[in-house]
Amino acid sequence: MERWPTEFATDQVDHVIVGGGLAGGLTALALANAGRGRQVTLIDRELRLGGNHTWSFHLTDLRDDERTLVAPLVTRQWAQHEVRFPGHRRVLEAGYATITSERFAEVLTSRLVGAGVRLLLDRRVAGVGSSLVRLEDESLVRGRLVIDARGPDVIAPARAGYQKFVGLELALQSDGPWTRPLLMDATVSQSDGYRFVYLLPFSGRRVLVEDTTYSTNPFLDPFEVERRILAYVAAHGAIVTGVLRRETGVLPLPLDGDGDVDVGSPRARAGGPLAIGYRGGFFHPVTGYSLPLAARVALAVAKADTPDETTAAVRAVARQLEPQRRFGQLLNRLMFEAMPPASRWTALDRFYRLPEATIARFYASATTWGDRARILVGRPPAGLSWRHLFGRRTLGAQAVGG
Repeated sequence: MERWPTEFATDQVDHVIVGGGLAGGLTALALANAGRGRQVTLIDRELRLGGNHTWSFHLTDLRDDERTLVAPLVTRQWAQHEVRFPGHRRVLEAGYATITSERFAEVLTSRLVGAGVRLLLDRRVAGVGSSLVRLEDESLVRGRLVIDARGPDVIAPARAGYQKFVGLELALQSDGPWTRPLLMDATVSQSDGYRFVYLLPFSGRRVLVEDTTYSTNPFLDPFEVERRILAYVAAHGAIVTGVLRRETGVLPLPLDGDGDVDVGSPRARAGGPLAIGYRGGFFHPVTGYSLPLAARVALAVAKADTPDETTAAVRAVARQLEPQRRFGQLLNRLMFEAMPPASRWTALDRFYRLPEATIARFYASATTWGDRARILVGRPPAGLSWRHLFGRRTLGAQAVGG
């Protein structure tokens, strides 16, 4: 570990959290709720916590204590959600909720400040160790434990597929035709992999529309995707009067356990911080959903007393998730390696014909052996090559060949 001068270090606290997004913010909130706010420093490079994101979850994704933690941050909740595929539509009865970055920042900042959490905003980090954080102005922040929640590292294409999206929050001239979340509309044209539209109706005249693709390459043309979104909205009879917010993302989804994003390998090695959130691999390996696991890890951190106990608690969560992670990576290999891009949607079409309880446990990272059998066994999706089932690695060649 690099030796840093200590004469610039601030007073030591229990936890220094680097990154004020979902994982870092929820961890700070859980500590504040536990009466430990004055022993927390939260550092973020932006002027406002939360960045520019929308985080959603099924109500069945969370345990009671996790729902209690995130409840004040929820922007909108619906009783049902819907999926659409060619020749197949389904309304699911599980509730669905979303958190906007605006509400996240407003509520979280107020609660953290009220609990005595020290916020260092608009501060860029130059280096992170196990107990020290060096800022670009050469000042140091000292803590008994540094928690790294800055998001994903760069991942080699040969180790991941990609979920990439553009989202537009739109103002409409009159009420649109959507009354419930549309998690997947795969009736759109398929290109560059599995493509679908995701839509959240915050109100009749305010909707978030995301165009998402599961692809073997990370290239994203936001202008072209934005054009597709506006065409989709127009095709459904809605007239856009303004774009309220734009959001883009390219999330790596692991195919095996050897990449940089890997649940079970938080950077708790000697000299390193404890990684949580996407950086620590705490996200759903197939969907990319991160809120349920961010809440779970946040509560585990808040219940631990010492740095060693905190590290052990986070590792325990990782161990519990290990079977889910491996199963998700198997599904990713099937999606990205064993199916032609144009027919990948058929795998999701088949999945959404399963019992609703199986679907709910899948999103909650709680699949049983029976659930996994239901997902894998039966008539295979169109184009599936079974020879790839147990891990043949061809993604690199596919990415090069297009």
